[in-house]
Amino acid sequence: MSTVGIEGVVAKLVDAPYRAGRTGAWVKIRQLSVVDAIVVGVTGDPEQPTEVVLARRDQTGRLRQIGLSQPLAPGVRAHIGEHATVTGDPLARVSAGVFGRGRTEFQPVLPELVVEAEAEASVESFTHRLRPRVHRVRLDLATDDLGP
Repeated sequence: MSTVGIEGVVAKLVDAPYRAGRTGAWVKIRQLSVVDAIVVGVTGDPEQPTEVVLARRDQTGRLRQIGLSQPLAPGVRAHIGEHATVTGDPLARVSAGVFGRGRTEFQPVLPELVVEAEAEASVESFTHRLRPRVHRVRLDLATDDLGP
């Protein structure tokens, strides 16, 4: 993935005056990327998880969390529930909000399931702020297929 090092741009109409602070006249356009990620945890019922914790490999090949997903669509919940295997390890916590506000408990799962997710472009540098949206399960990919 190629990014220019910014998360997006803020724009306003050319003839609109500048107003300090947040106003309805400004629009933020975020740079989003579609990435393949590994499911490392689930929230709620493991057979119908509400959300998933996602990870990607860093430059050294180590799995690093990219965050808690947005709530899953019903079909995706069922598909992940069919293929994710809970490890039996104690519950863990992950940031659940913007800028690390709030924590959510999750059940760790074996890092064997790949999903396609839409995430901020900053997911490459592990400095995300927005929660990724999972689109689908990628049974055609193994975790070893995902490089750093």
